[in-house]
Amino acid sequence: MKTHNMITQQNVVQPNYDISEREISFDVYISADQQVCILGTVDNNYISWCSITTIDDIEENAAIFNFVSIQPISTVSSMYKVLGANYKEVSEWHRLHIEKRQYNNQNYYYSPATPIYFKDSKSFAHEIKRFYTQEKLKCDYRLLDNTYIVLLEKYKHLLHKDHPDPQYYIEMKPVIHILEDESYIKLCTDSEVRKLYADCMDGARILYNRYMNDAH
Repeated sequence: MKTHNMITQQNVVQPNYDISEREISFDVYISADQQVCILGTVDNNYISWCSITTIDDIEENAAIFNFVSIQPISTVSSMYKVLGANYKEVSEWHRLHIEKRQYNNQNYYYSPATPIYFKDSKSFAHEIKRFYTQEKLKCDYRLLDNTYIVLLEKYKHLLHKDHPDPQYYIEMKPVIHILEDESYIKLCTDSEVRKLYADCMDGARILYNRYMNDAH
């Protein structure tokens, strides 16, 4: 199983604080063409696992969960360091976050897709597929006609305003929240629509950074 992990001696990093007691969560990035990047996430800085499969690799995705969830944290890296040139592309895929939670005084993994609490590996693999299916349907219904694409164009124009005041970010927060809630658009099979959505989110990031720089 270890050979599936893209963390190698070439991209491993030495954490600068103790992470041995951290609980592993899973960030699952899914592309429009059903590729899956599974991360075993230690915290905001480090990952202990990174692999690329597809949503139909049920046995393999289950085995990855089984392996990562019971292994003590040993070698770690960052998503950026492991994926290198592919980092930007994968980070813009649609994300499912699965984390440990208490339920009936026991530790389970929680998936917001169904939603369910689970411990078994097959549930993990099937949740990835369910999440993709549900979110792709949302995407399809959202794009039944051109109305939403016209709206995205308007959002893009608003978010890429020329020379905005740093406080303009506050004005745009409702638009940004709408876009964040509709991140299933990342699963659209039309690359132009995905690019339009990504352009909107880039505008949101630029406004946020300008606002934060001004605050400091």
